[in-house]
Amino acid sequence: MLTIIPDQHQRTLSMAIARGEFDNFKKLVEQNYLDVDAFIDNKNYTPVLMEILLSRGISDENNRLTMLHYVLDKGANPNTKCKAGYNCLHIAARQPKLAKALDLFLDFNGDVNCTDENGATVAYWAIQSFPWRTQGADRQVHLNLIERIVMLGASLDHKNKFGSSPRDWLARTSEDVKALVAGCEKLNPVYKPGTSVQPKFPTHLQNPEIAQKIWKELVPPIGQAGTVQGELLRAIEKLRDEAQRNGNINFSNSHKLLAQFISDSLINSTLFDKNEMAKIKSECKKLMKASDPYTEDDVYDYLTDQVCVFFQKNKDLIQHEMNPEIIC
Repeated sequence: MLTIIPDQHQRTLSMAIARGEFDNFKKLVEQNYLDVDAFIDNKNYTPVLMEILLSRGISDENNRLTMLHYVLDKGANPNTKCKAGYNCLHIAARQPKLAKALDLFLDFNGDVNCTDENGATVAYWAIQSFPWRTQGADRQVHLNLIERIVMLGASLDHKNKFGSSPRDWLARTSEDVKALVAGCEKLNPVYKPGTSVQPKFPTHLQNPEIAQKIWKELVPPIGQAGTVQGELLRAIEKLRDEAQRNGNINFSNSHKLLAQFISDSLINSTLFDKNEMAKIKSECKKLMKASDPYTEDDVYDYLTDQVCVFFQKNKDLIQHEMNPEIIC
């Protein structure tokens, strides 16, 4: 069952977090008996803990840690994913300034083998992200974190959906990290499979089974798909991920070309009537604005449903000609 902060408290609680007002936040929670292990909204399904972790209004990391520790003490689960498919550990492992937050999450039973939406673990991001960005005392903090993650039973050989593992990144990292991990492995840490139970979010998809079939069978781990059916779904998810996870920070001409490809392929298929074609074109245009990331799921889910129609009505797979201008 999904627990959502009641509508009448969502805005005030979000504002207290956004402004870093711990005393006000605590007052709201305790006077209204709010469940801090809940989601703060029913659109992106962001856990309260994640809202605190990501708040830009908290400029002092010690204040952020105070608020995080408070909700963890009251039962917030650091392993719970948002609707986009990642949790607080995945975020903290990718941002050096959140190293102390990651350490805190590990104190509260952070699952080092829980995977994100792309199948990457905390160990993957810790080894891939930290060693290249830090030096001095900060670097030692991150080395200690990597050691702790490995000793907690992280799998170094778990591959994400692109076929890359923490050990692959280990081979490319600095000598001090390699030596640290080698020393840990000599102590034979016990691998602990990810056991976190994740919530099931509502979906507006009409044909989720077909969408899953296309994704599993026709979308490759990396690069463009070999079929139009597979590339259509890959394009939708690339655009969704860039908008929802990155706020279009990395939006490029490649993303615009993906949106145009979706529009052109569906409209030119002659499978849809005039009204549906107009809607497809209109919805795709919403995904072409770098400065205005579309973060709601409705457009992406609608287009996915149309791809499912396209898939069902085309008996044979259509070969996709690779576009060298698309590099995402």
